[in-house]
Amino acid sequence: MKILSLIFSFSTLLASSQSWAYPEFIAYGYSSCLTCHFNGLGGGPLNDYGRALWSAEIAGRPFYKASTSDEDIANQSGFLGSVPLPFYIRPHVNYRGMDYRQNPGSASSDTTVWLNMQENFGVTVPFSESGNYLVTATWGRNIIPANYGQGTQGFTNVVAQEYYARIQVLEGWWVYAGLMDKVFGIRNVNHESYQRQYQGFQVYNNNPDGTNSSQGIVLHRVSEKWEFALNYFAGNPYDDTNYKLSGGSATAEFEVGENKRLGASVLSGTSTIKNKNIAAIHYRQQISKGSSLLAEYGLIHDYPANSSDLVGGYNLIEAMVFLTRGYNFVATTERYNRSFNATDPDKWKWSFGFLMFPFARVELRTEATFLRSLSTQVASPDSWIVDGQVHVSL
Repeated sequence: MKILSLIFSFSTLLASSQSWAYPEFIAYGYSSCLTCHFNGLGGGPLNDYGRALWSAEIAGRPFYKASTSDEDIANQSGFLGSVPLPFYIRPHVNYRGMDYRQNPGSASSDTTVWLNMQENFGVTVPFSESGNYLVTATWGRNIIPANYGQGTQGFTNVVAQEYYARIQVLEGWWVYAGLMDKVFGIRNVNHESYQRQYQGFQVYNNNPDGTNSSQGIVLHRVSEKWEFALNYFAGNPYDDTNYKLSGGSATAEFEVGENKRLGASVLSGTSTIKNKNIAAIHYRQQISKGSSLLAEYGLIHDYPANSSDLVGGYNLIEAMVFLTRGYNFVATTERYNRSFNATDPDKWKWSFGFLMFPFARVELRTEATFLRSLSTQVASPDSWIVDGQVHVSL
């Protein structure tokens, strides 16, 4: 932990300021998550190609001589570096932490805290070198959120966070069964984004909207120009019974131009305390090599037990601009309104910062976020958040 803290502190000085999916990497011409992840919808452990891509194309190379080829770097991207493992075992270990500062410098509302976001380990077992059949599992300590009234933020006991079997049933057709993220929209790496927070796709257990991961079955079709997925889900086994959301979802994306993907998603789920329907359209494109644009617009229909129906919406627009190898500037605009009633405030969020991969296996983020809440009747005080993250993935 001391080493991680030193790495984070050093990166913060230089920049002045959960292994998940990166849909932004359409900027490198990779439109399908199946290219780099064992889960073709994104998230979870990287496959061999994904590890090599991270090392040889996306991450910086400050510790390599100019004469070292990218191919040589890719050959050192395994769990044990250049030491090969048998094809039937692919371990992974992850840690992600955040230095979170709300309204820094304010005498009345300055908040500073270190948040542990991800601490897990696991293994993938392919039954053939082609990977047509495999099982994977990840264990980690469940997060206790600092802002859910459950005590000090940290981790609880070690539990299974993800486990599933993957089978290629036909050319381009895949079936997954087990505990996985629900299928829907753009898989944003930021779980505090409005786009995930109000969909119900956070990492926290016992969330009234359900947890992002759920037991279920996924049918996934991948083609060169399009892909779609259908998902039946039955809730997370570690959620309280009242919070288990069961139902179905679907997503599809179509190539409308070179490295341009237009898609749509729907989800319908039911729990003891709430029914939830979501529909969204989303778009991803490469702006130039290493730079990308993401956008999503969705409608959310919540009808909690013993309460009125709520129909609201959210917007997300994100631009990632390539600066130099391993370093990117990211700017995001988000809006959320829980209902289209004029008395409900529009919640706005503007953020900008840097997404950095200074060398293989390490991701650093620094971000400043401005939040504003407005309605026809009330304007809440504006607030600022400054945070920095360190993610180490082995």
